[in-house]
Amino acid sequence: MALAVFGAVLAALLLEAEGLSVWAQRLEVGLLRERAVPAATSWHNAVQATGIDRARQHALRAKDEWAAWFAPASGLSVAIPSAVAAPVAAAPVASTPQTVVSAATASQAPNAPASVPTAVASSPAPAASAGAAPGDPLRVVLAGDSMMAVGLAPALTRGLSADKQVRLIRAYRSGTGLSRPEVFDWLVQYPQMVGREKPQLVICSMGANDAQNVQVGKQVLKFGTPEWDAFYTARLTGYMDMVTREQVRVLWIGMPVMRDAPFARKMSRMNELTRAVLSRYPTATWLDPNPSLGYASGTYEQYLRTERGRLVRLRGDDGIHVTDDGGLLLLPPVRSWLEASRSPAR
Repeated sequence: MALAVFGAVLAALLLEAEGLSVWAQRLEVGLLRERAVPAATSWHNAVQATGIDRARQHALRAKDEWAAWFAPASGLSVAIPSAVAAPVAAAPVASTPQTVVSAATASQAPNAPASVPTAVASSPAPAASAGAAPGDPLRVVLAGDSMMAVGLAPALTRGLSADKQVRLIRAYRSGTGLSRPEVFDWLVQYPQMVGREKPQLVICSMGANDAQNVQVGKQVLKFGTPEWDAFYTARLTGYMDMVTREQVRVLWIGMPVMRDAPFARKMSRMNELTRAVLSRYPTATWLDPNPSLGYASGTYEQYLRTERGRLVRLRGDDGIHVTDDGGLLLLPPVRSWLEASRSPAR
């Protein structure tokens, strides 16, 4: 028994070395982070040298292709009450005028001045264009952090794979976000993820890791302060400027209600900031996931009872991520947006 447990722990450490390194780097600034980062980074480097990390990435890609190949024609695998399953139109973000706030991109060197700059740093131009030859499948990027990678991406892959006029491009990474570019800089990494592809549509869900204090030079910006809001607004603006070039359309799936009350309040604030930025982009659409998940009252529930009396698990045990079945409930509004975007984008 002890050997089995030891083997399982060792396998987890080997397969999740990169995730462990990202977790350590994303810790709040302090003593724990100072001690965890060197240890986790050394372990990740050692695992990379063995080639296990590359094998894991190949296995993940094969898993996505396998799921797409054998996906059923119908996306939903459970009978959901009609009030919940009915397609919900993903409406464009309200065009209420917003004050444009410029701030740091936090891609400065660690010893940069503590003051917050007033301009957004330029980002590499992605190899993305809305153009498409007649008859080509619609190229759709799935982007974001673990909120996309867990539940959403598998569900969207299953639900949309039957449409031969849609080709999904994987561009998501767990443990990442916009607020810590020194750990993972989306303005640099996104073009590399997309590569030579020229996406026309982007479906994004990101922000679960971002509600934390950040360090700009020697200055620590506390989450919830005007300085932090300005910093994050600039980061998100830079990201949106990049992905919407060539009139690429974006569907941004917001954060659902969370189980933990303090974290739920943080995610509510993240939704507010994100919507404010998206409102300045004509090709951006905001999707509130809560109605599709049955959270009309704003109360978190891990399970949904179907019309047949079956309990369907919507959320993971962490109270944060959606399950595959939860992700499938978002297919109707995603499909509605996809159909509305198909003609203008082609």
